[in-house]
Amino acid sequence: MKKIEIFLRLLRIPLDFLSVLAAFLLAYFFRSDARVIDWLSLSTPSLMPFPDFFWFGFQAAVLVVIMLAWERMYSLKKSPGLGKELRRLILLSSAGFTVMIVYFFATGVLFFSRFIFGLSFVLALGLMVFSRLLLRFVRRMLWRRGIGQRRVLFVGEGNILKDLSEMMGRSHEFLVVGKLPDGSDLAHVIQRDGVDEVIQVSEVAGAADIVEFCQLNYIEYRFVPNMLEVQRTNTEIDFIENIPLITLRSSAIDGWARVVKRTVDVIGSGAGLLILSPVFLIIAAGIKLNDGGSVFYKSHRVSRNKRFWMWKFRSMVANADRLKAELLEHNRRTGPLFKIENDPRVTRFGRLLRKTTLDELPQLWNVLKGDLSLVGPRAHLPEEVEQYEKHHRKVLAIKAGVTGLAQISGRSKLDFEKEVKLDVYYIENWSFWLDVKIVLQTFGVLLEGE
Repeated sequence: MKKIEIFLRLLRIPLDFLSVLAAFLLAYFFRSDARVIDWLSLSTPSLMPFPDFFWFGFQAAVLVVIMLAWERMYSLKKSPGLGKELRRLILLSSAGFTVMIVYFFATGVLFFSRFIFGLSFVLALGLMVFSRLLLRFVRRMLWRRGIGQRRVLFVGEGNILKDLSEMMGRSHEFLVVGKLPDGSDLAHVIQRDGVDEVIQVSEVAGAADIVEFCQLNYIEYRFVPNMLEVQRTNTEIDFIENIPLITLRSSAIDGWARVVKRTVDVIGSGAGLLILSPVFLIIAAGIKLNDGGSVFYKSHRVSRNKRFWMWKFRSMVANADRLKAELLEHNRRTGPLFKIENDPRVTRFGRLLRKTTLDELPQLWNVLKGDLSLVGPRAHLPEEVEQYEKHHRKVLAIKAGVTGLAQISGRSKLDFEKEVKLDVYYIENWSFWLDVKIVLQTFGVLLEGE
């Protein structure tokens, strides 16, 4: 899902909250206006103080948003049709206000005008419906300008291809960029046309290779059912009019999971940088006193097939990268990674940093920037990634992390194939609680000096 689409879907939450709160405030001022009282021949109201009423309206808005969230009205998956969405919105909003009424009658407390309460409901419903219509309008305007459109490539042949391409052609959400009878020219077309998703509409040779290629290159893969026996995890079903499509996710981190993970990354890294700032100063002083060289070391790493500068506290001599070529024959790890016992490039103070893993702390800055996540596969060097075999590239499906399953399961002592298997398991079975477990176990490993 594209970032602009996630942003627009997330906007429903603050807009619904503000709609309900604004409805209560408008109703309050409307009822207290002398001209309205005269016009409707209403009795002079005995209104509660505005600060108290504002607090009540705030709580009412929170209640309505919680009820809508509980019923998955803020799902980041494909939105239902407008009619269905508005029907559910009206039903659930009515339920929220009914809960408030029941509470008042049960407690015997109705501390403001019933007129205000009824008007608040009507206004809240109208404002929420308007905000949903406005978001859909904005989304369509962006699609018309090519912003947020899903660029689709069809693979396969048959009548279903014609029907589905016509249906998608009627929606500005999709832009059909090509149709291939099979997957033989898939890589070239995807690279040339910037494809966002591949939809397979009939059985073709090498279907499993198409799935794997899409997952390794972060392209959404969907297919018309009853064609293939493929992986059964991280799937979801939606419809283009009356045609069902199954989406295979490259990882469990999508939609709300992606939002939650990034939110935790920002809060965790920000708090870590703030709390550990005195430790940063102590380490910087130690490095300077040790050899007088630079405090930080940066190197190119790869995350989701993108290069970035990863920061660490310098634990090696200044010319460590140039000395690496002379030490390759001492590499004790199988696979593309490099590791030697008692690395002569490590400084005296650097050994302490590596023993305690304190040299990794500056990576919190990479997390805050969005280069890394707190938890994920290890970020490797570009030259190491170039040596990956095809099945190794699965670990690039998500953002790399400061810590992960491999780091708490043996770190550099692990065979590379074992490391890949652990990372793939994490990618396919991610959950918030798995991240919590990994972070807690990371602290345990650090305390044990492992």
